[in-house]
Amino acid sequence: MALINNTDFLGRKTKPGNHKIAWMGYDAGWKQEITMRWKEDADNRIVTYDPIRSLDVEIWRELAESLQSTGVTLFVLDHLYGMAGALGLNDAEQFAVLANLIRPIYEEFGIAVLLLAQAGKGEFSRGRAAHSVAIEGEARALIRIYEKRSKGARKIELSSNTNGEETLSVTLTPEVIEIKEGKSLKKEDSSQRESPEAVRGFLCQANPSELTSWSGVGRELHRLNLSVSPSAGRQMSTRWREQNLIKMDSGVVVAGDSLLPPEFLTNPYKSINATSDYLPTGVYERVNG
Repeated sequence: MALINNTDFLGRKTKPGNHKIAWMGYDAGWKQEITMRWKEDADNRIVTYDPIRSLDVEIWRELAESLQSTGVTLFVLDHLYGMAGALGLNDAEQFAVLANLIRPIYEEFGIAVLLLAQAGKGEFSRGRAAHSVAIEGEARALIRIYEKRSKGARKIELSSNTNGEETLSVTLTPEVIEIKEGKSLKKEDSSQRESPEAVRGFLCQANPSELTSWSGVGRELHRLNLSVSPSAGRQMSTRWREQNLIKMDSGVVVAGDSLLPPEFLTNPYKSINATSDYLPTGVYERVNG
């Protein structure tokens, strides 16, 4: 509704424009719910589509073409389990089948997709689904809702390729969605100095075959539990690059100049093992190439 009416949402500006929203639901009664909640204020700019239960690529491409011809700017798919049917979403390969169906909608036709999925029930799931690693590798932005408390109190964790990570304390009820009073937004300071020891530890533990791209660095940071998602890991790697803690050298991510000791940077024999007898004057430590 904020997009349709060009209004702010949770204190944030929405992208201006003549927005039209498409919604495809899989639960019973979803069309009636949308009509009841939003029809009067939507100005006929919410379009509903019957759920597609086929894995036929051509059928989904026809949907993408229909969305584009209708002027849709945001497609809401509610929800992933309904779309999956009998596919096992704990299997990354089976999730990839679904990702391939919806990818053309945003990559080729330029229509944003909001994919809804049920979070895990466990106490420590923090809004993550069992198949979230596969989703995180595909998504440009993640929104996790967790910590269900009284009177609609929730936590919303945001992570995106462009805006980093942020956590909001909010109230979510059928009547209202708002930032809770007395709670300030908590946003990562991209200028904050990262711990050199954390970077050294990462380089020691990371899989070298993944360190050939910045996306691979993001995946490794997530695998080693240093970031909440691969996209957040890519954001972290950007901060490390900006602070010269890591760099790309000959197609491989290695320690940056800020991470290396000065004697290593100035030692002309740094590519080989050398005893102190062969080091420049004043450098007495053994150098491991």
